[in-house]
Parts: sequence; C-alpha cells; structure tokens
Amino acid sequence: MAVNRSLVPIKLHYFLRYAGSAFMTMILPLIVRQKGVSAQGIGFLWSTMPIVGLITNSVSGAFADYFRAHRTIFLFALAFLTTGLLSSYGLPNLPLDEDYTNDNILRSISEQKTNSSSTSELYNRHHGLVYPEGNENSSALQGMELRIPSVIDNLHDMVDPELIMEEGQILPPISREFAEKESPEDSSALSYLMKYPQFWLIFGAIMIEQMGLSTCVMITDAVCLQILGTERHKYGRQRVWGTIGMGIMSVITGALVDLYSKGLPQTDYLPAAIICAVFMVSDMILVSRMKISSSREGKMKMGDVGSVIIRPQTILFFVTAFVMGTSLGLLWVFKLMHIEDVSLAWDPNFANMKLLQGLDIGIETFGGEVPFFFLSGMIIERLGYNVVFAGCLGTLAIRCCLYYAISNPWWFLPVEFLNGISYALFHACMAAYASHLAPPGAQATLQGLVRGSFSIGLSAAGFLGGILFQSIGGALMYLSVGLFDAVFCLLFLCFQFLITKHYSSEKLKGVSAYDNSDSPLAVSQEGSPRKYQNEKGEEEGKDTGKSLLEDV
Repeated sequence: MAVNRSLVPIKLHYFLRYAGSAFMTMILPLIVRQKGVSAQGIGFLWSTMPIVGLITNSVSGAFADYFRAHRTIFLFALAFLTTGLLSSYGLPNLPLDEDYTNDNILRSISEQKTNSSSTSELYNRHHGLVYPEGNENSSALQGMELRIPSVIDNLHDMVDPELIMEEGQILPPISREFAEKESPEDSSALSYLMKYPQFWLIFGAIMIEQMGLSTCVMITDAVCLQILGTERHKYGRQRVWGTIGMGIMSVITGALVDLYSKGLPQTDYLPAAIICAVFMVSDMILVSRMKISSSREGKMKMGDVGSVIIRPQTILFFVTAFVMGTSLGLLWVFKLMHIEDVSLAWDPNFANMKLLQGLDIGIETFGGEVPFFFLSGMIIERLGYNVVFAGCLGTLAIRCCLYYAISNPWWFLPVEFLNGISYALFHACMAAYASHLAPPGAQATLQGLVRGSFSIGLSAAGFLGGILFQSIGGALMYLSVGLFDAVFCLLFLCFQFLITKHYSSEKLKGVSAYDNSDSPLAVSQEGSPRKYQNEKGEEEGKDTGKSLLEDV
C-alpha cells in the first residue's frame, strides 16, 4: 500500500482536531446547563450560533483568499475553538436562587417519578410533551424509575453536527416544563438570566467557540483541497480520519469523565477539558509547521466570485446545501427522541434504550460514514457531482420515510447504514464541488459560502423541527421530510436538465465558471466526469481510477 507522505499532515490534523474538540462540542449544552442557564437561555445562545457561523465563514474565507493568509486564519480558528471550549468549562456558575439551580431542577425531575401516574406521563414530562390529565396517551403502568443519566447517557441526547453536523449547533431535548419556568423576579427566565454578568461571559465563550469552530471547518476543507490540487476526489480519504478520531476519543473521554465524577455531587468534565487542551495544542503545533502551498491561480478577485455566485448551477448548489442541512438537522436533533418514542410505544418496559441508541450512533458513524468517506472519491469520479447529489437526496428521502414506517425499534439499526450515502458522501461531494466551482484564488471563500448555506439549513431545522415534533409527532414529521426531499430530488434533476439545455458550453464552461481542464474531475454539462487531452493529444485523468489503497 503506497502512502503519500505529503497528505499525512492533513490526515493527522483531522484526527487531532476531532479527537480533541468533538466530545467537548457535543456536551457543550450540558456544560452550559450545569452552569445554571435555563432552557430558554440555551435556546437563545444556540439560535445565534448559525448567524455567527455564517458571518465568520464569509469574512474569514474572503480574508484568507485575498491576503493568502490561510495558515494565519487556520491557527486563529484553532485558538478560538480551544479558548471557547475551555472557557465554557472554567467559567463560574450563575449565582441563581437556590430553588432555580440546575441540581434542584434535576432533583425535582427525579422526584416526579413518585407522583407520576404512568410511564407515558413521566416520559412525556421529561421531554416536554405534556398531555392533559386523562388523555388517551397515558397508560396504566406504575412504578417506573427515572434516573438522572450519566455523561455517557447524556451523549445519546447529542449528535456531533460536523460528523454528524456542523458541530455544536444541536440542542439537547430539555423539559418544556423547566423551559417555561418563571424566575422569582421576572416572568421571563431569559430576562432573569441576562441580569447576571456570568451569563454574558458564557455567551462570549460560546460565540468565541462558534467563531473558531465554523472557521476551522471551512479553512480545513479549503486547505485540504488546496493540498490535493487536481486530486480533490481524494478529499473523503482525508476527512475520514476526523471521524475515526472522534469515535475513538469520545468513548475514552466519556469513560474517564464518568470515572472521575464518581462520588461528586455533579458531573465534572475536567478530564475532557484536559484531553481537549492536549490534542488542540498538538494540532496547533502541527498546523504551524504544515506545508500549505499558496494558490498558483493568482489573487482572488471579488468580481470573479460574484460572477460564480449568480450562475444558475451555483444557485441550485446553494439551495441543495440548504435543503440537505435542514433535513439532516432534523435527523440529528430529533432522531434519538423519536427512537425513544417508538421504543416505549413498542414496549413500555423497554430496558435497552441506551444500548439501542449507542448502537445506532456507532452504526451511523463506523458503518456508514467511515466507508463512504473512503469510497467517495471513486463514486464521485464514476458518477459525477450531479448524480451523486441526486442520489444523496433520494437516499435521505428513503431514510426519513423508513423512520415513519418503523414500529420495532431494533429496525432503526440497519436503516442507519444509509447515513453513509445521505451524509458522508454528500459532505465529500459538497466540499469537492465547491472547490471545483471556485474561481482562481477563492477556495476558502466558496467553501465559506457553501458552509453558510448548510448552517442556515441547520438553524431552520431547529425551528421547524420543534414545531413539527410537538404538533404532529416524530413519525409524521419524518414522513413529511422524506416526501419533501423526494420532490426536491426530482426538481433538482429537472433544473439540471434545464440548465444543460438552455445554457451553452460557453456560458457554463462545464459546470464551473472556470474551466479547470487540468482537473481529472472536471465535469461536463451533464454533470459526469470528463477527460481532457494534453498538448500531445493524449488523454489526461486516465489514472484517476487507481487502486483505492493508493494515497490512503
């Protein structure tokens, strides 16, 4: 197996960055809640994150391209991410009234089990699904114990937004009863929290973390694709090491936090903070010495970027990123809640809830994402960007419809293998296609704009999902999403056909505003890979179908 040593540093960066920050990013809402911030406060903090990410991505991407300062932006992003995560852990708790502290809230949830008349009522209270007394959704089962979950259990309520999502943009399901709890001094819990300087310190730490996270994701992909050059189809083989690092270290870190917290009044995330600091500092040292070649295409011109953005194929690409972000966001936020609903409906005494959710996340990651990140280059090369996008949309539609049809919760596990196509393959194709569309010297700018579209979709998912999940339930919500994705898939194919038919090759120059004819993945009007001839009339790009083990 041949190993391309020039790609080892970027692989190591992905591993270190995700191994160090993914766990802390996943549990960040839990840390904030432990500081005394209510559900309304958490909702306020996380609703601003996509906006911060969009602005930061656009500005930092354009700055990196215009001044050719990719390494500088890279290091600042890592520093901001590390500072935000560690500050969130180290900041003091809010000096709230005794009855309004997080520990008392959790204790009151635990005490509700003795007053609950049914398993269904207790479950619904815990998840904010409160039914009137005597509602037909209540059952007659008595004596259900509700334990306060450990950090490992809490992880099942969170999903990594980059792997899973843009990271750190997912809210945990929090009881609506306490989201609506009024403070002793004000009818608005959020206004009550805003009186404390500690709340604004937490707000600042979260914003710094989000600025670093969103910029880091964008600049990492831009630098990776810049290093790969014309071999952008190998992007997935580099990105897969982030998934591996996150999967391994999340399990180890969670176990260490549980072990360290035994006998303590509440969970202490000190081991996670130490691991985060060690890995992130190591990553910054690596990036400072990493060879980042400057673009040979010339300095970025904003006029060129504008001409690319207004082209029909680019607009369709941005809309597709938004739709996929919305649909995937609905999966990441509400899927585990839906699994719990289905499990309890199937068996009120279902005793393997955390095992099922853990297996679900494991299959989703190692059974779906890892292989498809690795195979993405070959698939994109053979099928082309447009076919892959349509396939991802169709697969996501099927996945959501299957969620609606499932009544036995164990059938969720085989469905999660579809995550490889609906997320990992789409993620790799999105990054590679943005790189292909980018005009000379504007890799980071286009990556930032595409990531912004995806992030807006994630934000919309949190808003729409909360309404749909409460009003029609998880099953009908996923059926609606699946049908919408199926319709959009057909519209995507129709628009691609119209673009190909009504725009000449001179207008489109392939599917890119710039004819990157030296790229083995340059795309024809039909969206399939095409080959070019060099000055001697020989075909170029014929070696792109090499063994998948090459340059792993």
